Amino acid sequence: MATIPHPEAVQVKDEADVLKFAQVIAAAFSNDALNRYIYLGRESRPDHPGLAQPELRVQYWLPLIRSRLEAGGILLQIYDWSAVALWLPPGLKKPDSNDPIPEGALEYREKFEAVKKKHLGDRPYWYLNLIGRAPGRSEKGAIRNLVEPFLKKAREDNLPVWLEATNTHARDVYAHLGFRVVEEVWIGKGVVNSEGWAEPGGEGVLNWGMAANL
Repeated sequence: MATIPHPEAVQVKDEADVLKFAQVIAAAFSNDALNRYIYLGRESRPDHPGLAQPELRVQYWLPLIRSRLEAGGILLQIYDWSAVALWLPPGLKKPDSNDPIPEGALEYREKFEAVKKKHLGDRPYWYLNLIGRAPGRSEKGAIRNLVEPFLKKAREDNLPVWLEATNTHARDVYAHLGFRVVEEVWIGKGVVNSEGWAEPGGEGVLNWGMAANL
């Protein structure tokens, strides 16, 4: 099923650009609580040496992104890498590429698969799997222009659009673009606190399942 990205969005396909894509995503999520837990697991702490080596984050993200591109995902960058997005077309199952799957990632996948089943049933849907802005870049419309053409295409085809928000700022941006929260999901309860740092008995990290065109 084809779509029409924004005219200034560039589709990412070759290996050098996939690496750039991973670099933007790694930087964009470097302070994200959920990804902190998934990346560091039960060793998640502010002095963890992995936090001081950005390249390790890139190497974590690279196989995930590459596998989703190879499976049929659509990778886009806009305004000379101001922002990037990974869309999975209807019917495409998100592949796993990290083995073993981190504890937090496995919980995230299982909980959100159940949430999607509850709210979407067996309907095909567009999935905004990843989106991020490069730190320090603020080009107006970058995020909107990576999202709205897909929303428009989905409306034309009477298909829902799904995403997961991992922080309140992202949740509010998506709400402004037309998504609504359908369910809140906690990840890492008893293992990490709300900031994704290891804490026995911690409340976990709050995430939001969001949909448009439902």
